[in-house]
Formats: sequence, structure tokens, C-alpha cells
Amino acid sequence: MTKKYPIEDWEFVDDIENDFNEWFHGDYGTYSFRSEAFYTDCEIGDVKTRQDMLKKWIYASFYEAYQRGRYAKLETEVENDNK
Repeated sequence: MTKKYPIEDWEFVDDIENDFNEWFHGDYGTYSFRSEAFYTDCEIGDVKTRQDMLKKWIYASFYEAYQRGRYAKLETEVENDNK
């Protein structure tokens, strides 16, 4: 399966770093934070497994940021249309 990435149709928002930190340090289940899970995966002894996990983290963080950006843009457009 080929993954599709946004190459041209994206833009950054002013609060991107704050939004990322909110997501990264947010809840990740009932008793932990997402950042704790990430740091635990960084300590995996097997190099190949650790590389695979970190690639998944990079993809997940990019995808989440992209989706949040799209949602925020749509939300702004709807608010503007309702004025």
C-alpha cells in the first residue's frame, strides 16, 4: 500500500509548536502520557525494532499535525461562513 503525503497542499499555523507539545505530552491511555511511551520506545535495545518504532512515531506525529491543521482550517472556514 502506498502512503500519500501532502506535498504542496499544506500550510503552517502560528501555534504549531504549542499544538505539537499539547499532543506529544497529552494523555496516552489512562495512566500515561504520549511522551512517556515515546521515550520508552527510544530505549528499545534491538536496533531494528527501535528504528521501526521511531519511524512509526515520526509518521504518527506528522499525520496528527496534518490532520489537526486541516481540521482547524475547516473550522475557521465554517466560522467565517456563519458570520
